[in-house]
Amino acid sequence: QIVNSGYGKSDKRRSLENYRDNFGEKRGTQMSAIIPPSMISSLYGYYDEWSAFEHNNPWRESYREGNGIFERRFVFFIAFFMLLTRAVRQWCDRQTQANTITTTSKILSIRPTMIGGTLHALITSMLSIGILASRDAGAPALWQTIGLPLSLAYFTTDIYHYCLPRRDTIITFHHLLMCVCHYPVGHSSGALLAGAGDAEWVVWLSLVGYTSEVSTVLMNYRWYLLQTLKDDWIGFGVVNCLVVLSWAARVGLFGYLLFVEILPRSSEYVAAKQVLTFVCMVWGHFAIGVLSLYWLHVMCRGGLKSLFVFQKVSEKDQGAAFEFGNDIGRPKKQL
Repeated sequence: QIVNSGYGKSDKRRSLENYRDNFGEKRGTQMSAIIPPSMISSLYGYYDEWSAFEHNNPWRESYREGNGIFERRFVFFIAFFMLLTRAVRQWCDRQTQANTITTTSKILSIRPTMIGGTLHALITSMLSIGILASRDAGAPALWQTIGLPLSLAYFTTDIYHYCLPRRDTIITFHHLLMCVCHYPVGHSSGALLAGAGDAEWVVWLSLVGYTSEVSTVLMNYRWYLLQTLKDDWIGFGVVNCLVVLSWAARVGLFGYLLFVEILPRSSEYVAAKQVLTFVCMVWGHFAIGVLSLYWLHVMCRGGLKSLFVFQKVSEKDQGAAFEFGNDIGRPKKQL
């Protein structure tokens, strides 16, 4: 069972508390005898205690208890994004062979993953916003059964289609981090452990984080304008400002989630023996926040003029392979 009304919170919480009590009674003396007191407070000590119990790993529990539902949908969406990218490439090739190249086919030949990336960002952001706005207690189940499998599948295919060929370390790191941090949320058993007993909160945390994908939709539209505009257009300045504001909002959002929502729960994670899960959660939100701040700095480094005034992409750059860093404004590497 994926998620029922209320996420099975009461029963799961009692189960969690029972095995914590049993763990403390059966393992407490053994752990104190085996591990010196000075090591109990260390990360290794927490890891040893965390891994000693069979049902203590949120990633493993999400996989075991999910009956393969998440994984099957994950594979389905991987196939969908793979076929979508292949179809885009084949269409561009046919346009080239028939000598009927259009502006659309030209820019998609440069960046065949644009449609898949925009579709992913649009679906996940709108779905997360809709679920957060809904009062239906069962609505978050849609996120666990559709939203997360779709998103993790896209990140996996984008690593294959874009990150590895272009050797983009930063985006690879982002995608892997998202997969690691969000996978346990896909099933109530993993979410219960990842939330230190509060599955509802950790699903909410995942939903709120994904609202930031709105900025990706705007970024992709900005890229489209850069490739297709011939002259300056006031709409370009508006889109550029919305992009900057959305990335600034990302920085503020992840700062809020880290300092207001996550860090105050540290004692709950220590009590639940989920310190490593807590460290992963803190590190994930910190890293995404810092990356967002870095890209915001890159976008604004050219000053206000670069934001409001369109500068036509040169023919050389227009035909070059897409790179996220170059597109957002990072200086190109000199060969």
